[in-house]
Amino acid sequence: MADAPVSAGEGRFELETELARDLGLLSATTIIIGGIIGSGIFGAPAGIAKQLGSPGLIMLVWVIGGILSFCGAVCFAELGGMIPRTGGQFIYLRQAYPPIIAFLYGWTEVYMISAASVAAIAVVFTSYLGYFLPAISPDNPLLTIGGFVLSTQHAVILACVIFLGAVNYFGVRFGGFVQNLFTIAKVTALGGLVLVVAAAGGEWGHFRPLLPESPQPGLMEAFGAAMIGTMFAYNGWASANMVTGEIKDPQRQLPRAIFVGLFVCIAVYLAVNWSFIYVMAVEEIAASPRIAADVAERVVGPIGGSLISFAVMISTFGTINANMLSPPRIIYAMAKEGLFFRWLNYVHPVYRTPSRSIVALTVWASLWTFLGSFQAIVDAFAYSLYTFYSLSVISLFLVRRKYPIAVRPVKAWGYPVTPIIFLAISAWYVSTVLIFKTRESLPGLAFLAVGVVVYVVWFRKTR
Repeated sequence: MADAPVSAGEGRFELETELARDLGLLSATTIIIGGIIGSGIFGAPAGIAKQLGSPGLIMLVWVIGGILSFCGAVCFAELGGMIPRTGGQFIYLRQAYPPIIAFLYGWTEVYMISAASVAAIAVVFTSYLGYFLPAISPDNPLLTIGGFVLSTQHAVILACVIFLGAVNYFGVRFGGFVQNLFTIAKVTALGGLVLVVAAAGGEWGHFRPLLPESPQPGLMEAFGAAMIGTMFAYNGWASANMVTGEIKDPQRQLPRAIFVGLFVCIAVYLAVNWSFIYVMAVEEIAASPRIAADVAERVVGPIGGSLISFAVMISTFGTINANMLSPPRIIYAMAKEGLFFRWLNYVHPVYRTPSRSIVALTVWASLWTFLGSFQAIVDAFAYSLYTFYSLSVISLFLVRRKYPIAVRPVKAWGYPVTPIIFLAISAWYVSTVLIFKTRESLPGLAFLAVGVVVYVVWFRKTR
């Protein structure tokens, strides 16, 4: 039997007023685009080409990634409009499941996924900065104390992370402005690359044969493994849901931001991958660690490598800012719910931002700078990310049943087909990673286990 319908006084379904509502439709949209388009489009194509070896399958995996993201986004649009609260997935999971599920999501999202992603993407940013300033290098030590080495690259990464932490500390409007600026710049740069390739010409023969002429053994496993890079590249479509409490008129603007932002990202990804294949054969793409720079250099010449390196810097810098802008709102929401340390439930009296949460994320991102590699981090957290996405989509079914007459400014398009498609693809993707990349996924499993211990020892008792 369903629970009693939501009452008008149910706090979770009302707009928040503590945080400044300074984000308009453009800022909310660019948070999504900036959160999605980042280092993934530059790092993933080589691994995908190596796994699939076919131009048609390469384009197909990006289409499936876009479909998965769209199906998840329409579900999140309904949840975000119905529950217009800062915190995104944390709020939805808290509404539908026991508290430990929401806690583990916040624990994993903030201290592993977001913090480590900030550090990893900053590595990409500084690597391309080193193209212009060779002194910035992991092999150039700046300070050595015992076995600890602080390289010039570490120093620049720390400066970048602290700077963007400060930008978001002093106001979401300025953080949104930075996001708008760099998102528009990187989409323009990627669009420029596609236009240059189209004008200069390539080789249509690279698209033949479009698909394998005969069924390949292990294709499903290879396709699932290729989706690791694709899912990482598309991750970010739910970013705007994390700052719902700071969006003007979120019931109307959040769904618009999700749909527009995701459409732009799918179009950009397909166009960029078309340009890669148009210029270079699939075998060449598979062997290229810097595919965008190699394509630009082949089409334009040496200056092309410099231009695309600058574009990658713009892209990754904007993505770092997106990762610094949204996750602190999860910490703030968790503390507000009593599922995290109470001192993080703090809004700065002047800037009206979750300032202590921003500081906490900045510190953790700085620590992750010295741990692991970019690829190891992706392998460790990607599957856990889509596990929690799936739980959030399932919560849509639960919340619809629990609160049948709650106000829903937007309903998920294609319900229940779209959430079922999302859950089916996600289940296949997560199981593929756990089966075929078990060792690489162990850090994420260990981090989840520590989170269970922290909750049981600390927060379960205090609640």
